[in-house]
Amino acid sequence: MTDDGLTIEQTGEVVHLTLSRPKQRNALTIALAGNLADAISDHRSARAIVITGAPPAFCAGGDLDDLLPEAKRGAAHATQTIYGQFHRVVLAIASASGPVIAAINGPALGAGFDLAMACDLRLASSDATFASSWIHMGLVPGMGGAFTLPILIGSTRAAELLLTGRRCSVQQAFEWGLVNEVVDPNDLSQRVSEWASEIVALDAQAVARTKESLRRGIDEGLSRELATLGAVQGGLLSGEGFSSAVARFKQRSAERPTAS
Repeated sequence: MTDDGLTIEQTGEVVHLTLSRPKQRNALTIALAGNLADAISDHRSARAIVITGAPPAFCAGGDLDDLLPEAKRGAAHATQTIYGQFHRVVLAIASASGPVIAAINGPALGAGFDLAMACDLRLASSDATFASSWIHMGLVPGMGGAFTLPILIGSTRAAELLLTGRRCSVQQAFEWGLVNEVVDPNDLSQRVSEWASEIVALDAQAVARTKESLRRGIDEGLSRELATLGAVQGGLLSGEGFSSAVARFKQRSAERPTAS
C-alpha cells in the first residue's frame, strides 16, 4: 500500500515502512511526516517496524520547497503545522510496543539523521553517511537530535557533529556506536529481516517491557525537549537566517553540473 510518499508492507508480524520519494532523496514533507507518524501509530502493536528509504537515500532531511511557504506564515504557524507532524513521528516511534529498526540505505541528513536516531536499532549499508545538517540551514535539530545524539555517542562527539554539521562516515558511525551493524548494500534488506525475525521469535511482552525500560528515562526528557523545540524552531524557520540558507542551498544546487 502506498500513501503519499510512503509505502507500507507487512510480512508476518513485521511492518516495513519505506519513504518513497526517490527523486527528492526521500525528503520529508509535512504530509509525509504525518503519514509516517500515522503508519507507525496504526501498527504500534507490530512485533517490529522497519523504516527505510527508496534508493538512493534513507532521508535527505526536510523538503525545503514544502517547508518554506509554511515557515513564511510566521513562527506560531510553523510550530503548529510543521513540527506538529515531525514531532509526532518521534513520539510514535517511542510509543510503538516493538522495536523500530532504521535500515539506513544511504545518506541520513538533517531530519533524516534525527529520524534514524529516534529508532531503537540502526543497521546501515556501507554507503550510508550521516550529518546533522540543520545548523547549515540556520536551524536547530528539530526532531530531538541534540537531545538524543549525546545519549548515543557521548557529549563530546555529539557536540562535534551538531555544532559543525560535519558528515560522519558509516565506519565512524559504527565505531562511535551510532549504528549497530554495517553491511554490504546488497545484504541490508536480508540482514534487517534477520534481526526482525530474531526479535519476533522472542516473547512479545518481554520485548515490549524491555523497550519501555530502555526508553523510560530518555522519553521523559525527550518529550520536554520536543515541547521546547517547537517554539524555538518555529522562530528560526520564520526568520531571515533560514530563508537566506534556503536561497544559498538552491543556488548551489542550480550551479552543480548535471550528467549528460
